[in-house]
Amino acid sequence: MNKISNMPKKLGEFINAELHHAELYRALSKSAPNARDREILEEFSDDCQDNADELMRLYKRMTGYKFEPRPSPVTETGSYRTVLRSRIRNETRMSKKYRREYMNTSDNLALKRAFFNAYHNSLEHAVGIIDLLNS
Repeated sequence: MNKISNMPKKLGEFINAELHHAELYRALSKSAPNARDREILEEFSDDCQDNADELMRLYKRMTGYKFEPRPSPVTETGSYRTVLRSRIRNETRMSKKYRREYMNTSDNLALKRAFFNAYHNSLEHAVGIIDLLNS
């Protein structure tokens, strides 16, 4: 069971990370070598934005306040393929964090569902990026 007192802080960290990832995938899609890759990366961006939006709704419901996001700026450097490879590691790390929160949340089904969806999206992104690199 998650302690309510530190959950808003955790949600804020997840929200900022998801917004950062949404922007990163949007930027990365602009350097994609083909329309298929662009479409997939734009879908990943939309998934991250959806995760952030859902977590912000839950934050407001939990605290009564609108979350003021402060995502870190997109600063990843390197070639398209280098950034994609780093995204596999990042998405895998995020999936582990979301899975941990999902497993530890028992008293809030909406929060549990949001963590599961974000966990699932992170895994799908990691596998999708592997596919992009192998095509």
